[in-house]
Amino acid sequence: MATYLLGVDNGNTVSKAAIFDLEGHEIQTASRKVESEYPHPGWTERGMDALWQSTAAAIREAIAASGIDSQEIIGVGTTGHGNGLYLLDKHGDPARAGIQSLDTRAAAIVNEWNSRDLHSQVFPYTVQSFWPAQPNALLAWIKQNEPEVYERIGAVLMCKDYVKYCLTGEISTDFSDMSGTSLMDVRHKRYSKELLELYDLVELLDAMPPLVQSFDVVGKITPEAAEATGLVAGTPVVGGIFDIDASALGSGVFEDGQACIIAGTWSINEIVTAEPIVDPDLFMTTVYTVPGLWLATEASATSATNLEWFVTHFCGEERAEAEKRGVSVYDICSEMVSSLPPGGTDVIFHPFLYGSNVQPTARAGFYGVAGWHTKAHIVRALYEGVVYCHLNHIDKLRAAGAQMDVARLTGGGSRSEVWTQMFADAIQLPMEVPQGGELGARGAAFCAGIGVGVYEDHADAVAKGVQLERRQEPNPEATPHYLARYAEYQRLVEAMQEPWDHLSRLSQ
Repeated sequence: MATYLLGVDNGNTVSKAAIFDLEGHEIQTASRKVESEYPHPGWTERGMDALWQSTAAAIREAIAASGIDSQEIIGVGTTGHGNGLYLLDKHGDPARAGIQSLDTRAAAIVNEWNSRDLHSQVFPYTVQSFWPAQPNALLAWIKQNEPEVYERIGAVLMCKDYVKYCLTGEISTDFSDMSGTSLMDVRHKRYSKELLELYDLVELLDAMPPLVQSFDVVGKITPEAAEATGLVAGTPVVGGIFDIDASALGSGVFEDGQACIIAGTWSINEIVTAEPIVDPDLFMTTVYTVPGLWLATEASATSATNLEWFVTHFCGEERAEAEKRGVSVYDICSEMVSSLPPGGTDVIFHPFLYGSNVQPTARAGFYGVAGWHTKAHIVRALYEGVVYCHLNHIDKLRAAGAQMDVARLTGGGSRSEVWTQMFADAIQLPMEVPQGGELGARGAAFCAGIGVGVYEDHADAVAKGVQLERRQEPNPEATPHYLARYAEYQRLVEAMQEPWDHLSRLSQ
């Protein structure tokens, strides 16, 4: 009888289920959209039952479409977006709607903490920055604004932990996910009463879920979950994994010095290290899924989603051509970019449509546009701007002491060979693109495989389950063109900081 692993991946908009064989091949995937709700400006929520129902439906569809017997699925792993907040009450029921990682309701909490320099007090524990969608800030907001909910809190869970709870009835979280929440003493890999006291959240210490490894078997599929999903009751479920760890592991990153760049909705730039990198200028350092290793991460919402916006609003002709030719509109965009050589555009783009790594008021912009520029110049500038923002994150990692010789590139940007070459040329690293589309789900499935014993460890899972699609080497002749434009990108960032603040007031 063949054996398979199931990886479940819940982002902010879609619940995915993917079945893999033991060689890491995707046998079947299915997804369901989960509608978000915006009850107030800055709030981003979704019903926790709706999240579970969409996940269960995706699992059931994947199993049915695969044609395999669900008894052949020998282990389940979960992953999901980091941060946000999914609360259970003291009876084990959802305490309120789930809060997603795009939520900004706690911005005033973070501003108040920064005004009294709380960050310097908690940083020795958390080794990461504050931001409004972290559970620490959201819990403080709930304590102030929803005290009746706060009093009923029985368990503080991450997205994937709630799904795991629905599958097994067991409450737990893993080190990788919880270490990104600013609720944990990261370097000592434990909860801290002293840390929670600094947030005035100490009464929640007993509501913090038990910490487990990503690959520890923590429960089994319950009869109720089996009926909802089509899985077999008793199938083992492991602790699960932070989504950034899952994508790194699913792309084959498992040892000290390996880097992973994710060019998707977010610009994720991460490197595995043998010792934690402690630097207040970095986004965060967390516990990696591989025991004894750490993950240093620089990230912002500034990557390939900028191209999606441009294509949606300005590429009607290209969409029509793509449909006529039977290709993706993004292939047409890459062809336009390829029509110009490195250095072929002097337009600079800041990819800050959905946020930035510069300042809260930063806006996107094209600079230096003239009448003779074509759409190809504009699209090339957009591609380059995304790369420059990634490079800025990589520069911060390097300045903090990270050493990297090669990077695995994933996300939508990795599908474009011309874009991948830009990454290689500007960052001056070889870019390796792994095979497969659902790398996060594959990372979760690898954890399940380790937990049930079909893989000895992470190295064994990667050796058996990850293959490269291609490797692109830096072109040293192109690098100076990109670095010259990157310098102008940086100068424009500095010059625009005051104008961005003024622009932000126009919408108030």
